[in-house]
Amino acid sequence: MRYIDAASFVAARRFGVDVQAAWPPSIAAHSGILVTPLSSTDRPPWWSDRKFLLVLGMSLVLKVVLTFVLPRQPYLDEWAYHNIAIRWLEGGKYPTTFRPPLYPALLALSLASGLRTMGLRLAQTVMSTLTLIPVYRIAQRTYGPRVARVAAALVAFDPVLVMFSNRLWSETVFILLLMLILDLLTLGRATPRRWALAGVLFGLAALTRPVIFTALPLLALWTLLQARRDGRAWGPWAISYAVLAVVCTLVILPWTVRNARATGAFILIDSNGPFNFLVGTQPDAAFVDKDNVWTKYFGVVGGDSYEHAVKLDPARAQSLAMTAARQNIAADPGRFVRKSLWEAGHLWTADSFLLRHLRNSWYGPVPLWAIAGVTVVSVSFFMILVVAGFAGLSTAPPGPYRGVALLLLIHSTVLFGLVYSLSRYLLPLHAVLAIPAAAALVAVRSTAVAVVRDGPLRRRAAFWAALLAVAIVWIADLPKLADTVTTGGVHYPDHRSEREKP
Repeated sequence: MRYIDAASFVAARRFGVDVQAAWPPSIAAHSGILVTPLSSTDRPPWWSDRKFLLVLGMSLVLKVVLTFVLPRQPYLDEWAYHNIAIRWLEGGKYPTTFRPPLYPALLALSLASGLRTMGLRLAQTVMSTLTLIPVYRIAQRTYGPRVARVAAALVAFDPVLVMFSNRLWSETVFILLLMLILDLLTLGRATPRRWALAGVLFGLAALTRPVIFTALPLLALWTLLQARRDGRAWGPWAISYAVLAVVCTLVILPWTVRNARATGAFILIDSNGPFNFLVGTQPDAAFVDKDNVWTKYFGVVGGDSYEHAVKLDPARAQSLAMTAARQNIAADPGRFVRKSLWEAGHLWTADSFLLRHLRNSWYGPVPLWAIAGVTVVSVSFFMILVVAGFAGLSTAPPGPYRGVALLLLIHSTVLFGLVYSLSRYLLPLHAVLAIPAAAALVAVRSTAVAVVRDGPLRRRAAFWAALLAVAIVWIADLPKLADTVTTGGVHYPDHRSEREKP
């Protein structure tokens, strides 16, 4: 049985949705949707759900054990974060504008405490585990406790998220912040106090991965939609969004001022954006799987690497990068469109950093049977997550979480299509998709009926179009995945210039 709670039931009716009509009787009979609505008193707090606590504990133990067992040699961006933290501690000031400051600050704190990198790795296993709490809360409010447990389990044991939790990358911190934000925004009618807290978290998330800041205007549209569906005064929604935006800006502003004083240029958070846009327009970077192929010629401005040029003169480097990007687009607009479609598809690749690390022996010597097993499990898990997540979104009643989840999916796909995509850029969407995926998996039969026959035609068309798009990407992945299973990936090593190698 799949349930929707009383709050969502009331919200759906308030939004003018005939939910019984939206969910045909054949589906309701199998899923229990709106047949037995849960009242707010039927939603016990997460700490009283023993099954959820078991998932929480198993997740933490697994991640802590892997943190001690797996090799901890840093690679690629891990080295960059580590070097920034070291130089920050030694020089007393942040040494670059190329990367946002929050994650290097956490790493510097771990190093300064004497815990070395292990301190942050263990802290990240805790953060990764704590992410299950907002996931559970959102899913429980929307669908009920059973779906909440499944959603938490999907995030807890996602192979890529598990293996990522102890690496020195910022995604684990960012995902926790993101799910906390979504929990606050979808809790009920907007209130300035709650959205102010969401604004603080939004600012911290932007200082971790600035890309989230570009979603702020889209969040205004989502807020407008929620206000219109609320059917009451728009004032609380508009005021709450304004509070969120102002608080988020105030969290970021000190760093913007610091950048202006240090460089004399306007750099909101970091100077990485023009670099990403330039690489996304370069002819030699088009249609290249940048997870595995990278050269020192990507992002060159004025005959120098962008990262070095931005240290010497940030304003000039950013201007040159944006000018070059516009010229690349003007020289061949058709190529840029085709490239953008290719990159948007590649974001949904079935490959992952986990498999890349296995192919390049970055986890140490691993038997071929283990590489094959991990590949099959991780790829199968990801495909199920995506298909079920799309199905869950296409069959869910209108509601706050469905709207914001679709917003994030579209935002990430379009944005990384316009610049360039790496497989790890999709990791936050793993957690976002886990909630609708759990709803679909708990009610497989009714969800299948909805996407095949009984659901609204527009939603069914959207589901099958999205599924076809990712299926094309996955078919293109097959040679690489097959080689990983049969040879350990010897034909797909990490090709990078010596400058980028650790």
